[in-house]
Amino acid sequence: MNIRNEIINITNSINNKSGYSSELLKTYDYGDLDKRDIAYIKRCVFTEIENRFFIDYVISKCSDLELNKLDKIVLEILRMATTEILFMKTSDYAVVDEAVELANNLTHYKDYVNAVLREVCRINLDEEDLGDEVKFSINKELLKMLNKSYSKKTVKKLLKSFFYKSDFVIKQNKLKENNLKTNLENQGFVLEEHPFLKDSFIVRNPESIIDTNEFKEGKFIIQDGSCSLCAEVLEPVENSIVLDICAAPGSKSCNIQEITNNQSIIYCNDINNNKIDRIKENVYKCGVENVQYMNFDATILQEDLINKFDRILVDAPCSATGVINKNPEIKLFRTKKDVEDLVGIQRRILENCEKYLKKGGILVYSTCSLLKEENEENVDYIENKLNLKREDIDFYGDKNEFIKLMPFQKGTQGFFISKFVKD
Repeated sequence: MNIRNEIINITNSINNKSGYSSELLKTYDYGDLDKRDIAYIKRCVFTEIENRFFIDYVISKCSDLELNKLDKIVLEILRMATTEILFMKTSDYAVVDEAVELANNLTHYKDYVNAVLREVCRINLDEEDLGDEVKFSINKELLKMLNKSYSKKTVKKLLKSFFYKSDFVIKQNKLKENNLKTNLENQGFVLEEHPFLKDSFIVRNPESIIDTNEFKEGKFIIQDGSCSLCAEVLEPVENSIVLDICAAPGSKSCNIQEITNNQSIIYCNDINNNKIDRIKENVYKCGVENVQYMNFDATILQEDLINKFDRILVDAPCSATGVINKNPEIKLFRTKKDVEDLVGIQRRILENCEKYLKKGGILVYSTCSLLKEENEENVDYIENKLNLKREDIDFYGDKNEFIKLMPFQKGTQGFFISKFVKD
């Protein structure tokens, strides 16, 4: 296999919106390539997507042709090679030679590719003159929505955070383990107590942690701090009936059952039947019991579920703008229309879940979005349009109308959590 062919195949899949880059890079068939080549492919693809608009800007400065008129394969070859020249440690000479050879095999533009890349090798840019769209590789519509939601100072912090590497967070599964920190530290792992979550740790050297028996036996879950907080806010109790309406991959359901020591009944639903298998795997691995599985569209009312549940978690499908540092294509492709459509889906799910909830029951609404349209505005919608009353959430010793975690904070990504009780 030619690693640069594979890079182009993957970036084309991302361009066609065939899935999030994090999942594509994880599940791609790399054939017989060794670990070093696979690591290079992943880094090159991720870096190119993360810096796409900046890279296109550089290419446009070095090309006599407009980028939108280029053959798609030629453009991807240029993007890949420009990424290597600007961000990777491969020699410029080797990068240009490989790209020209690839262009000769796949297109009739080898001379053009050679000329452009030689200019890229010589270019000297003053990044201070670049606008935020180019400098941070974010589309105009999404940047405008962020500016609507936050101050200029906060937006700047967010844009920078999209390039940060997230803290690696694990949560101890107390159904199976009570001495996780000691056991992992004895194996050489460096663990730090999570700043706001019980039984959770930031791992400073996580490279081989998935090879441990503790991971294989479900004694901990790799889970962002913001996610496990949902179960705590939901306050599940023994002998309650719980609905996790958008449950995949199932880690939040496992958190809920851990809190009740498997003494509640939880219904895990997802619209994608393939994801039900993933939930089942996690449930089995974590020793979780009393689980029922459902596979329906949460936007369509299920009459047989009305007034059935004591607790409902709505971790809604959203713009995922809080996890851009893991899936950088979001800042390239997410549009205002996407967000408007998602808000419609979120509200239909909430309208149905309000009917599924018993009187006095608790509903938690969460997203991994940073946008007010999906968060604060939906809280207003729930309070004003549904038979649900917002409840304050205890967090850091204070009462909060909702919890909003930012991707530049320690131990978390962008996340929003709100809590309601049915009158």
